[in-house]
Amino acid sequence: MTAPRSGSSPPSPDSPTPPAIIAHGGGNGFSQAREALASGPAFVEVDLWLHRGRLEARHERRLPGPFPILYELWYLRTAPRPPYHLEDLLMDCQGRAAVLLDLKNGLGKVPQVLRRILAAYGEGVEVIASSQNWPLLREVKMACPHLGLYYSIDTPDQFDLFQSVMLHDPLPAGVSIRHTLLDRSVVADFHDGGLAVAAWTVDDPDRARELAGWGVDAITTNQVERIRAALAAGP
Repeated sequence: MTAPRSGSSPPSPDSPTPPAIIAHGGGNGFSQAREALASGPAFVEVDLWLHRGRLEARHERRLPGPFPILYELWYLRTAPRPPYHLEDLLMDCQGRAAVLLDLKNGLGKVPQVLRRILAAYGEGVEVIASSQNWPLLREVKMACPHLGLYYSIDTPDQFDLFQSVMLHDPLPAGVSIRHTLLDRSVVADFHDGGLAVAAWTVDDPDRARELAGWGVDAITTNQVERIRAALAAGP
């Protein structure tokens, strides 16, 4: 799932390439990774938090203090022991799936940690990086120049900001964007700018087929097998 910033062209409408399927949150723990990999996605997405010098794979934030408590808006839970780290996921994905990193924190610190992990465990696994923290992605590119960067876009304000700078920023290979912000012309504009488009999070088969018809390059979903079947069935 790449899109060179020079010499690129949008997919041909006569022979579109099916979107790559990304397992949403599929790397956020041992059991999640086992289930996600069994469904055969092209990519496994993982949320990564820098904690005590290591990149932990989990969706939730961690409460400050000595207690291993994770939280989201509506719940608390005890952090798993041992934690599932990026190196664990990379080993599990060897020869099975690529990995989409969603970097959550660690400005000024994550790039060097990530470089060490990829050097030790990343051989043979395609890895691309995304984040809503775009300055963090720029730091990552300096430390790991081989990584493709996907700027994550969640809100209309982020969308407007990215559109204002995308032709002047040579770093991103693509965008990982909330699917409700997309329409046919937006996808075409991104492709004209040499950017791949990964749409998230899409669990409705009809919407997945519509996005595929517009030429998105990847679809992030909680329903890998269902969406794969829907795309295979055609419009």
